[in-house]
Amino acid sequence: MIISMTGFSSAIITLPIADAATGSAHDVQVSLTLKSLNSRFFEASCRLPTSLSFLETELIRYFKNEFHRGTIQFTIYMSSPSALTGIIEPAISTVRGYLTALEKIKKECHVQGEVTLRDLISLNNIFEMKEAPLSEETLEQLWKEIRALTKKCNEARNLEGKSLEHDLSERVRHIRNLINILEPRALEAMALKKKQLLDNLRALLSDVSSELTAESQISAIYNQMERMDIHEEIVRFNTHLATLDEILTSQEISHGKKLDFTLQELFRETNTIASKCSDAIISGLAISIKVELEKAREQAQNII
Repeated sequence: MIISMTGFSSAIITLPIADAATGSAHDVQVSLTLKSLNSRFFEASCRLPTSLSFLETELIRYFKNEFHRGTIQFTIYMSSPSALTGIIEPAISTVRGYLTALEKIKKECHVQGEVTLRDLISLNNIFEMKEAPLSEETLEQLWKEIRALTKKCNEARNLEGKSLEHDLSERVRHIRNLINILEPRALEAMALKKKQLLDNLRALLSDVSSELTAESQISAIYNQMERMDIHEEIVRFNTHLATLDEILTSQEISHGKKLDFTLQELFRETNTIASKCSDAIISGLAISIKVELEKAREQAQNII
């Protein structure tokens, strides 16, 4: 089961929020946006109104459980930012502090005059605004909408995942066709190389007096042939391709890292094949395989 890390969902909802002064409820429009992008690990950021900042930790924990991997960006925007503003109260302790300080100034500096309400209003921080908490019903409705938004985002990720799975399956099929063409060509190249080595050795021995024994001749040819033998690499390559098929058909959730590691191994085997067998056709096939592997790796970067 392939799931993409890319997804998006948004919603505009209406929440009933009680007025702190009157207690009567009024509807407030709230915009929710959830975006998921590819990343090596899980990261989450929440942009919330100040009055809802207490939800951030719980939201990150929730998104971690739902999305597993990727960069999650969640935003709540309220049409009326002051909707959760509570009743404005006088900061009595601050006012008393100001009055005490003013009395001390009058006494120490021999200043005459009375402090009026107008004077106090002009001072900083003599009022404090208490935020009104959301009611349990409103908070539950908000979480219900967040869960619905998460479901939509995951549906988008699953849909993208099916597209990625189809693309990767096609690339694996194409790579298998290429390696099936390459394998018999490698046998032909080995046979041709063996004939060339034998012909060259016979020509050398006929032109130059040599003390080379038959055993040393065979050993020299064997070493040359062993250096260009790619049978083991092809066997390992096909094993890795079978692993890719298993990953693509598995019902596990997290596949991205397994796919990436397996594709790296396929790259390594392809490079070894190209370097060991100096044949133009095999080199061309190896390049085509590496092109497909690179495209597959690009796709794998977006899988959880």
